[in-house]
Amino acid sequence: MKNTKLVSLLKKLTTRERSKLRELVFSPFFNKNEKTQRLYAWLLPFAPAFDNDQLEKTIAFSTVFGETTSYDELAMNNAISDLLHLAYDFLAWQQYRLRPQLRQDLLLAELLEREMLEQVDRNVVRFQQLQQKANLRNADYYYADYQYYDKLDRYALGQARRYDESLQKKSDALDVFYVIDKLRMACDMVSRNTVVNAGYECHFLEEIRGYCRENRLQLSSIPAVQVYLHTLQLLQEHQEEPYRQWKDMLDAAAHLFPADELRTLYNYGLNYCVKKINSGQTAFYRDILDLYRVLLEQKIIFKNGYLTQWTFINIATAGIRLKEFDWTASFIENYQHDLWPEDRHNVYHFCLASLYFEKKEFQRALQMLQAVAFNDAYYHLSAKIIQLKSYFELQETEPFFSLLEATRLYLSRNLQLSDYQKNSNVNFFKLAAKLYQLNLQAPRLETAAKENRKQDIALLIDRTAPLANKDWLVQRLERL
Repeated sequence: MKNTKLVSLLKKLTTRERSKLRELVFSPFFNKNEKTQRLYAWLLPFAPAFDNDQLEKTIAFSTVFGETTSYDELAMNNAISDLLHLAYDFLAWQQYRLRPQLRQDLLLAELLEREMLEQVDRNVVRFQQLQQKANLRNADYYYADYQYYDKLDRYALGQARRYDESLQKKSDALDVFYVIDKLRMACDMVSRNTVVNAGYECHFLEEIRGYCRENRLQLSSIPAVQVYLHTLQLLQEHQEEPYRQWKDMLDAAAHLFPADELRTLYNYGLNYCVKKINSGQTAFYRDILDLYRVLLEQKIIFKNGYLTQWTFINIATAGIRLKEFDWTASFIENYQHDLWPEDRHNVYHFCLASLYFEKKEFQRALQMLQAVAFNDAYYHLSAKIIQLKSYFELQETEPFFSLLEATRLYLSRNLQLSDYQKNSNVNFFKLAAKLYQLNLQAPRLETAAKENRKQDIALLIDRTAPLANKDWLVQRLERL
């Protein structure tokens, strides 16, 4: 049962959500099936990890169906499926509860359908109050406005025939929603085309841009339109000035977007900074850390209450690259508990190893790496590189060459790594070996001979591509 969709879903719920789900499962309005009630009651004690060896369908069966009943796989699977769909209903109900405008829209539609016009007035006012109190001003807000004026227009048609502004306002709200959402999709398409060369096309984009230019004054008061216009410019032009304008605009309008949308918008900025860093503009590590700090402070970066391991590593790496060691150490300690439990141990020790290495505390870095489980190709390779660099700095010759050979063998056999990752790291290990050999021989070489060897390696570093850890090789060569 551990691998069922039901258990996978239950793992993702918080303790409070699992408790609320229990209320739904045991509510006769939502569920009268006693088998699903008994199954959920049996499952709850296994929370939150749901990894106990007793978590088996054959063991649960007697509780769900009674001890006198012979095990029936189909019946058990049906009970699991029924409970899973109740859990789906719960998730949908969660979203319904968070969207009061949706509730009012559905209610007004039902009242109009039943021609209960005398009760529409009061609920129209309630809808308007909810819209006015709404803090967000993204595309969803304008779509809710469109729905609101659609109901007002339908209500007006049931009254005396006269001019009513609802039809015009309905049309205007739909136009704004369409512009924002098309610009949002255009940004998504440009971003994905860059990553996977997907060939997405956003139709009517030039017409929308023309509409925005012609109605510049009217649309200037709608931050979502301006944010997405600048985001699209940033994604297409990759210039620093649009980036600075985009960042200032998004920081000012951040409170108008929901967390998931903000996360996507800020990720565009992070990706822009990464490209700049990859092109050699390492000053953008400061921008990356500044963006991450905003995301952390406003809790935008959390998904279901947790930080992903890659986000955590990226934040720590930015802090390390900027040599903000105290801040990075504090981040690692304070936010380690926000990692998914199954990732926490590896990520925590790996980031500390990276931090200690950069602080030139090489022995401590090696100690931290001993706690990292190499069950992922990324950790295996990244940890081995830190080990190799540490042995280099400590002049541990035998461990250095032993690790070098073992890692080369690992790269040749690994199927998880891309060809680029393999080639760039194979090249790194080759040059690291040449550099170490020169380091060993340097005391016995004449100055001219040593400089010639250094120039040869410098030329190799410059001409070799792809090449991982190029900056470290250059710096270490300069220090010889």
